[in-house]
Amino acid sequence: MLHRLSRIRGFHVRGTDGPMGHVDDFIVDEETWQIRYLVVDTSNWMGGKWVAISPQAVTAVAWTEQRIYLGLTQDEIRSSPTLDEANVPSHELTPPFVIL
Repeated sequence: MLHRLSRIRGFHVRGTDGPMGHVDDFIVDEETWQIRYLVVDTSNWMGGKWVAISPQAVTAVAWTEQRIYLGLTQDEIRSSPTLDEANVPSHELTPPFVIL
């Protein structure tokens, strides 16, 4: 079954031992168009940190509850790489146009 990513944005994220934040965005590989990371906003639990989570960590999506379940503990989610650590380039580094 196919689903739009925009439906998942904002879903609450739960680790194996409790809640950890919500899905804020997705990082897509520009060559293969595969989802490389879910960007999870953990600001309610860790003071404003966005972490990159592999989609392979997703164990279930509860559409009616608007929740994504991960096979990771809260500590594993806390120690997941930030966007900088995951080498996700900023769009500000590669402007879409050239000023002549």
